[in-house]
Amino acid sequence: MMSTCVNKGHCLHSLPLQHRRPQSWRGCTPSARHTHGSRQVSVQCSSSVLQQPETTQQTVHLPQVLSALMRRQDLSREECRAAVTGETPQEMAGLAEAMQTKAVPVHTSCDVLDIVGTGGDGIGSVNISTGACVLAAAAGAHVAKHGNRAVSSSCGAADVLEALGVAVELSPTSVSSCIEQTRLGFMYAPYYHPVMKSVKAVRSALQVRTTLNMLGPLLNPAGAVYGLIGVYSPDISMLMAEALQQLGTRKALVVHSQGMDELTPMGSADIVEVTQESIKRYCLEPKDLGISRCEVKDLKGGDKALNAQILRDVFGGQRGAVADCLCLNAGVALAACQVAPTAQDGIRMAQEVQRSGKAGDTLQSWIDVSQQLHFADCQAAGRLKKSRC
Repeated sequence: MMSTCVNKGHCLHSLPLQHRRPQSWRGCTPSARHTHGSRQVSVQCSSSVLQQPETTQQTVHLPQVLSALMRRQDLSREECRAAVTGETPQEMAGLAEAMQTKAVPVHTSCDVLDIVGTGGDGIGSVNISTGACVLAAAAGAHVAKHGNRAVSSSCGAADVLEALGVAVELSPTSVSSCIEQTRLGFMYAPYYHPVMKSVKAVRSALQVRTTLNMLGPLLNPAGAVYGLIGVYSPDISMLMAEALQQLGTRKALVVHSQGMDELTPMGSADIVEVTQESIKRYCLEPKDLGISRCEVKDLKGGDKALNAQILRDVFGGQRGAVADCLCLNAGVALAACQVAPTAQDGIRMAQEVQRSGKAGDTLQSWIDVSQQLHFADCQAAGRLKKSRC
């Protein structure tokens, strides 16, 4: 097994980040070269191609708030609103480290990948990152998915997985066993980060993107050293990348595409690639990787029942825009975690398990194993008579 990376990196940039959502993403301008497999694609992204709106959407700044929550003090909506400012990579990394000291850890025997987004893009798509996790696992990655129920969307990762039949509230040893047996595990955020339970009501009431949107992807209880992390705006990509570097990530891609915190077939994506040695920014064009264009309506989801059915169909081999989107994200993630040599190879691997129905078999195995482990957890806790078990 590869050893876990624990060295902390240093910031390469100090950028004034205003956390504004761009009105439009006009794409990439040819200038620099980036290699995809055996081909070089001439692309470059810069802040000049992002059209900014006149007004700034405020982000709730929570250092003191989180400190209070960790002491189990109640917070009012007004207290959160009073703490609105920007964040720095040092603050984000420090907050993440503080939160992890209060977290319930999951120990794994291998290095794991997480595919996760900040949420807050307001698009209402199907659960792309969750679906991509299943494809990545079916193709050979070990995935430790950290997620929650819906907060800034209509259907969260826990919601859709539960609708699919996966047991989402497992103990740390059961999550570890699940990853060993199926290459998939899910960690329900409120259980693994108990302090988050205190802020859920305030966060929902505020109806704005908070620091917690950005903190979530940094708080994987299994210590994922690989990641594909979507952000709601490219304005915060470098902030996330520098925080990830300081936290010791081995390799992660921070991505944003066409207003979404995912890679999408709709158009080019802004990518910030971070390792302990470097941070670099470039554009990725899905068409160069064989992915056909789609429109945002093609990726729309709904409630957990609808989203679960969409994912079942895709895992069973159904083709279309959602399948392309999941394969794109899973394929790039497979390259990030070194299961595939290139993103193009990773997409081919993801397409193979999706079109053959192997992804559906992987999902069913996850459902079966997670339910068995959940039953064992309930037995151990003496909760067999409770409805949740």
